[in-house]
Amino acid sequence: MKKIIMFLLAIVCVGGVFAQGSFTASYPISIPMGDLSDYIGEPSFRGFTMEFAKRQKKNLDIGLEFSWHTFYERQDKKVFTEGTASISGIQYRYTNSMPLLAGVKYYKETDGNFQFFGGFGLGTLYVNRSTDLGLYRITNETWQFAIRPELGVLFKAGSGVSGVLGAKYYAGFGTDDLDGQSYISINLGLMFSNF
Repeated sequence: MKKIIMFLLAIVCVGGVFAQGSFTASYPISIPMGDLSDYIGEPSFRGFTMEFAKRQKKNLDIGLEFSWHTFYERQDKKVFTEGTASISGIQYRYTNSMPLLAGVKYYKETDGNFQFFGGFGLGTLYVNRSTDLGLYRITNETWQFAIRPELGVLFKAGSGVSGVLGAKYYAGFGTDDLDGQSYISINLGLMFSNF
């Protein structure tokens, strides 16, 4: 199922470049916050982000974003409690977070090659949390409602290619299965556009 979703999103993103749109591919460095930082305190250097946006007005884009962020941490001699059972030992903790968001971006006009932008996204966050203890794996999967504000800067390199540097805050809302997962993501990437 994941491969099908990624394939369909890639087709939409690439196809949109030829219809007054843009495609952005970026590398995120993610810093856990809240409940996620209680579970995994290490920043993530694993992931990718794809965005497709369509120009609505001179400085306003509406689009879709798909990201994948993987968090990992080894915990020595910790006790894991699930219900009434407790297990102690070395733990390998993983959290895979996949936001799927619709959003808007507003670009501030400037005279130079730099252009500042702000945006807001709304959608869902798929979270897969796993804890490995020896031969045992405890997994928790859930979908959470999510919002994502962002700020960034665009550097126009010419010929429809721009460099992008931005910061995003992903905030998932808790469910019965898992507390809200949130993290900050610093993204560095390229935008390809035909406007």
